[in-house]
Amino acid sequence: MISWIQNHLIRHGRWIFLTLLAVIIVAFVFTIGNTPGCTSNQSAYTQQHFYGYDLNSPHEMRIVGEKVSLSAMLNTGRPIQNESHFQAQLTSRIAKLHLADAIGIPAPNARTLEHYIKTRAAFRGPEGQFSRDAYTRFVDMIESNPRISQGLLVTVLEEDYRLDQINRVLAGPGYVLPSEALAQTQRNETFLKLTTAAIDYTEFDPEITSDEAALQAYYTANRDRYEIPERIRASYIIFPTHQYREQVLAPDEASLRAHFIANRARFVAAYKADRSDLQVPAVDRPESEPSTVTFEDVRAAVATELTTEAAQRLANQAAQDFAYTLYRKEIQWDTAAFHELLASADLELIEIAPYTAKEVAHQALPAKLLESAFLLSESRYFSDAYALEDGFGVLIYTGRIAPKIPEFEAVAAIVSKDYTAEEKRRQFNAEGERLTNEFKLKLDAGIPFVDAAEALDLSVTAHAGFKISEPPRTLSQAALQQAQGMSSGELSPMLTSGDRGIFVYVEEKNVPEIAADDEMLMQSQDFLKRYASYISSNALVSELIARGFEQQNAAAERNEP
Repeated sequence: MISWIQNHLIRHGRWIFLTLLAVIIVAFVFTIGNTPGCTSNQSAYTQQHFYGYDLNSPHEMRIVGEKVSLSAMLNTGRPIQNESHFQAQLTSRIAKLHLADAIGIPAPNARTLEHYIKTRAAFRGPEGQFSRDAYTRFVDMIESNPRISQGLLVTVLEEDYRLDQINRVLAGPGYVLPSEALAQTQRNETFLKLTTAAIDYTEFDPEITSDEAALQAYYTANRDRYEIPERIRASYIIFPTHQYREQVLAPDEASLRAHFIANRARFVAAYKADRSDLQVPAVDRPESEPSTVTFEDVRAAVATELTTEAAQRLANQAAQDFAYTLYRKEIQWDTAAFHELLASADLELIEIAPYTAKEVAHQALPAKLLESAFLLSESRYFSDAYALEDGFGVLIYTGRIAPKIPEFEAVAAIVSKDYTAEEKRRQFNAEGERLTNEFKLKLDAGIPFVDAAEALDLSVTAHAGFKISEPPRTLSQAALQQAQGMSSGELSPMLTSGDRGIFVYVEEKNVPEIAADDEMLMQSQDFLKRYASYISSNALVSELIARGFEQQNAAAERNEP
């Protein structure tokens, strides 16, 4: 007999996580493949099959994306935090479900599904156990939202159950050698007492001569470093918001009040910020000056914002219509038809200085608008509409400038700067070798490390003794890593860490004996087993994903004429 959980799933399952899914899925733009836009050249679209799915199909990817997002909420209680994780989970889910089908792992029966539901993080109460109240509240909270396909929750739970079986098989038992666990435990429990000496790179000021012959030789040896990457030639057309204000009808009273209610806090805060008298505490304000901000106080601001938003929509629509007209009428770049379309709409081309991919982030125009040019060509030379500071814009691609290596004279100043920096680093490393030799001579002569360092004009830091698993925050990671392989009384060569050169001296090192039944040893064994399982599982899934793409590539090559 199906329990109350299954009954509730059947009645309400299609509403689970609907509001959250709508926000999560829209937030992630799946970038695998080359799906076309509404004005793109459809002939450029190609299928990309991956274990039965077309990664270039928005419809198929939306369905899988909904499952990925819902699964994350069910298993962790939290949405996926970034796009790269979302994409990794998507391809992993497809590949592992393919493997589950191939092996023949069945879906859970009603009893197994009931038990599985009770283990999901999304349905846990404050004490970490399954809570019927938490489950019911979660379902009832969003059950009125109809934007998800019926039965998706049950489908995801059944697929997740099968994926968990696959994960257990792929992970394996997690093999670890006793010596590995012992070495890990001893490393964590090893006691170190270190003293470090440092030389400041920023204060290192060697004499560097950079005559033209040396610079020419440096330029010749590093010509590729000065290559100017491919640059885009483009212009853009702006559809300014202010030009569409006159087309906007004055908002009615109901719209004004509804907009005020929806954004009351923002309007009130802006009004108070402009009125210094309202920033005075109520107890000090004259009775004739009320502290409450009413709708009438901000009516003009509400009306202006509504009008601006409506004008922005019109500007956006005009930009989209312009791009669509170019696409629908197949208007070629720089033809009479193109210039007639510009003139009829009273538009003009604004030239953009040539730019490289790396320079996009430093331009005044939005990065997405400029980046779109790298996907354009002579056959598709116009972008979609993108938001600008005051309106919307469409980018017009006009060509590419091939990469080139400039002559020495054109980059002489940059070459001189690079040569000086590299020569300083070379001399700094040479100084480190000299100081290391001086250090060793002084230490061999019985001079204490601190005295030897001070005699060499180095700054000294003495660190209190610590376990390797609990290092002091003042110790650099490079120094800690170096010290682990050193013995008592040993001096390291100069290590470069940030803007300093560091010498590490081991005052004391004590590696403890670990008993076979030591609790720390048991913990290390458990950790290493779980880590080995994790690495093994990830490697197998990565191989499975790679094979899926290799099969697609092989199929594409066979279909080429």
